Amino acid sequence: MKFLKVIILSLFLFPLNHILSKESEELIFCFVGDAGEVNPTQAKVVKALANSDCSVVWHLGDITQLGVQSMDDPELQESFLKPFKPFLETEIPFYLTIGNHDYKGDPNVYLEVAKDYPSIHHPSNFYTKNFGKLCFFALDTTIFDKLYYFYKRGSQIRWLKKEVERLKGQCDFAIAVAHHPLFSSGDRDRANPQLAIFLEKYVFGTFDIYITGHNHVLADEGDHKNTLQLISATGALPGGSPQETELGKFNIETPGYLRLVMSQPTVANYEFIDAENKDILWSNKKTGSGLRTR
Repeated sequence: MKFLKVIILSLFLFPLNHILSKESEELIFCFVGDAGEVNPTQAKVVKALANSDCSVVWHLGDITQLGVQSMDDPELQESFLKPFKPFLETEIPFYLTIGNHDYKGDPNVYLEVAKDYPSIHHPSNFYTKNFGKLCFFALDTTIFDKLYYFYKRGSQIRWLKKEVERLKGQCDFAIAVAHHPLFSSGDRDRANPQLAIFLEKYVFGTFDIYITGHNHVLADEGDHKNTLQLISATGALPGGSPQETELGKFNIETPGYLRLVMSQPTVANYEFIDAENKDILWSNKKTGSGLRTR
């Protein structure tokens, strides 16, 4: 009878234990940008992501090189859905951020793409996503980079201020992802004035890490206002590293991606991975404090 009770109890507890172990699994976040041109580099990066241990992947913009006008646009299939098929078949959650090349077409097409592909997430051109008390803010920086999109800025600023206020007590660690960096140690120096004003006022000093694409490098640019800026933008077109990198910084032009793991609620361990041989090119950590308001 005692043996039977043990068996029954074990059968009852197994699903619960299974769920608890799944919930406590360490999530691995990976980031890739500027992967919109079909070439050998893109193929290497897609293959690396498909065979990685990433739990979640963020695309940092320039999803296609020419932009897409509609769901029927051949560019959508040829430059994104077809070459990314090996990765999409893994069903790893894929969160999109839009870049300046995506504005060559209609970036809202990706809202429709996300409806057709369960693993692709893009509810808006700017949105939040929380993984427990790790908070992500996906931003659209092209509207600040291009003067003729000035009329789009107000709605995002109002949304961002409201979301930061709403979530400031709920985030142990806060990450903003977008396409354009504020500064670079490579050949693209600094964001233009209107973009710099937005980033200085609403991103740096507010988030623990700011992760971007645009500059075709893998780079750790260090802290500014206690916000760490990382660049992962060698998804298809590497190029733009300086001849000499500043002490304490990392900047390289090779196919790869950024990998980040939260070792503690407020400590992010991150490393840049070479897509071809899976070597760790650079590793570091960031201790954060969640969303900060002024």
